[in-house]
Amino acid sequence: MALRTFVSALGVVVALLLTAVAVPAAWVDQNIVKEDGFVHLAGSLGSDSDFQGRLATAAVGSFESSVNLPEPVRSLAAGVLKSATEGMQSWSDYPQAWQDTVRNSHRLNFGAAGQPGNGASSTALVLDVGPLVRLVRDHVAGTTGIKLDVPSENLVTLGQPSQRQLVERVSAFAPLWWVAALGAVVSALLALVTARRRALVLLFLGLGGLALAALWTAGAQLAGGVVGNLSSSNGVAELFKQEFLSAATKGFGEWVWDAALASGILLVVGLVGLILSRRRWSRSAR
Repeated sequence: MALRTFVSALGVVVALLLTAVAVPAAWVDQNIVKEDGFVHLAGSLGSDSDFQGRLATAAVGSFESSVNLPEPVRSLAAGVLKSATEGMQSWSDYPQAWQDTVRNSHRLNFGAAGQPGNGASSTALVLDVGPLVRLVRDHVAGTTGIKLDVPSENLVTLGQPSQRQLVERVSAFAPLWWVAALGAVVSALLALVTARRRALVLLFLGLGGLALAALWTAGAQLAGGVVGNLSSSNGVAELFKQEFLSAATKGFGEWVWDAALASGILLVVGLVGLILSRRRWSRSAR
């Protein structure tokens, strides 16, 4: 009996420890490492008015620095450039350009293009505003009738080399979350199979899950504060970092809420099972 109790308790502890790792790693893999998840998470930043304004200013500045417009053409393009600076987000083709910006940036930071040996993207985190610069170019061409060449990439540095190294570690280990998740499931099943009172196992799993939810919430706030205090090279990068951290914290918070709800259900089921089993023992004792 003592051995069964020990194995069951050990299974509960191991399941909770592995779950503590698996859930954050799974969220990072699905929403940051994977391209579609990153695009969905960061895509909403394009609707922030303050960020849009600075992004448009950066795109226009990159366009003006990458092409040499003759004075007559510059006069014709002035209206388009002013319109881009003040309200690029109102253009019908802006949403697609912003999505391309996010997708290209993810590929530079997480994909094969971001591996060592690929220029600036191998030493720092970057935001590629190239699609927005090309958007400005197309509107200028539509006004002036002149086709202009702009660089395929226009990179805004988001971080330092040390942060780049952290991203590489995350992209390497986060996809392995399923190993920890599988171990957690096996450990929980082992605890249930060997337990004398399975309702008690469910009770402790539920309590542990609620404790983990609180720990994840505190950890997310702490990590957000640490990353938020890291300085960026310019205003656009700083604003992108802050807005992305806010979106990431909100998105992970939804996962934590779901985990807390599932833990609460386990807790209730365990309590009900414990009450019913005690009633059965009382009746048998009579």
